[in-house]
Amino acid sequence: RIEEAEPPPPPLGSRPLTIAPAARPVEPVAPLSTAPPLAPKTPSAAELMRPRPEGAARREPSPRQPSPRRSPRSSRKLGRSTSAPSSELSFGSGSSAVRLLPAPLNKNRVCEYGWLTPLLSSLVASQAAGVTDLASGTPGATLFVVCGGCPNSFCGMQAVLYTHMRSSPPELDFWWIKPKKEDGSTLERATLDRHSKGEHKNDPGRSRALYAQFADLFAVGGGAEAAARASRAGGGKLRFEVVGASGPAPRALIVDVESRAHYYIYLIWQEDWTSNPFARSKYIKGKLVYQRDPTVPEYFARPYAYRDGVLSVPPHAELEEAVAEPMPTDAIQSRCLDDS
Repeated sequence: RIEEAEPPPPPLGSRPLTIAPAARPVEPVAPLSTAPPLAPKTPSAAELMRPRPEGAARREPSPRQPSPRRSPRSSRKLGRSTSAPSSELSFGSGSSAVRLLPAPLNKNRVCEYGWLTPLLSSLVASQAAGVTDLASGTPGATLFVVCGGCPNSFCGMQAVLYTHMRSSPPELDFWWIKPKKEDGSTLERATLDRHSKGEHKNDPGRSRALYAQFADLFAVGGGAEAAARASRAGGGKLRFEVVGASGPAPRALIVDVESRAHYYIYLIWQEDWTSNPFARSKYIKGKLVYQRDPTVPEYFARPYAYRDGVLSVPPHAELEEAVAEPMPTDAIQSRCLDDS
C-alpha cells in the first residue's frame, strides 16, 4: 500500500509570517466603593402635584432624616466673639446682668498716649492746668480727657480735653490736644488753649456732635433744658456734678444714685463706638478711669456704655479694676461692656 506523503513545507522565503497581537495591558481593578448608597431622591413639589396615570401606584416621599446637631461655632463681628459668654465674663442676673467682651476691639493702644501722663498727673493731684479760649479770651481749667478714637484714617494722634470755662454763665467746653510734631511722646502745651485758627488750630469741628455727649452730662450753665438732658442721660441711676467749680481745680464727678459710689473721673477711654453715621442706634463704650476720693492717690477703672444718649455704669464690685498709676496700661482695654 502506498501512503500519500504530506506535501513538503514551502520554502522559507515564500512562507507568510504571522505576527501575534501584542498582549493588552491588564488594567487595575477599581476597589469596591465603601460610600453609603445614595438616598432615594425626594420628589419635588411639582412632581407631587403632577397627575398620576390610572392604576399607577402612589409614590410616597421618603421621610427626611433629621440633620445632625451642629456644634456651636464662634463668629466675629467687628472683632467681637458672639459665642456664649463664660461665667468669668458675665455678672449679675435679671435686669442687672451684664456681659463683658473677652478681648480688646480698638487697634489703638493706651500705651500710645503716654504723652498725656503729665496732664493726667496734674488732674488727679487737683492741680488743674489753666487754659484760655484765645478767640474770646475766656479763662478756664482742665477737667478730664477722652481718648482712644485717634489716630484713624482721617486724623493723626490727638485726644479731647474737657474744660470748665469761667464765662458768664459758665460752660463746659472741649477741644483737641496733641503731642509735639517733633516728639510724639510729649504734649504740645500750646494745644491746652483753644485755637480757632493758625498753626495749632484745634477746635472740634465736625467731631463736635460726637464728643458733645460727654459735655452734656454735666449741664454746666445750660439752664433747665440742659439739666433735663443730663437727667435723661443718667437714666435715673447716675448723677453728674462739677465739684469745686468756683475754685482753681474743679473736678468732674459721677455719682451712682443707689450705691452712693463716687467716681471722680479724669480719663475716659474709648474702646468701641458707632462708625456708621446713619445707624439708628449710636454708642460709645470703654472704661472710666477715676478716683473714689480726690485727695487719695488711688486709681480705678470701670466699664461704661453710652448708648442713644443714656450713660450706663454698672455698679458691680467685680467690675472695678485697680490702676497702679494715673496713666493706665493696655489692660483696661479688656473686659469692656458687651451690650449688643
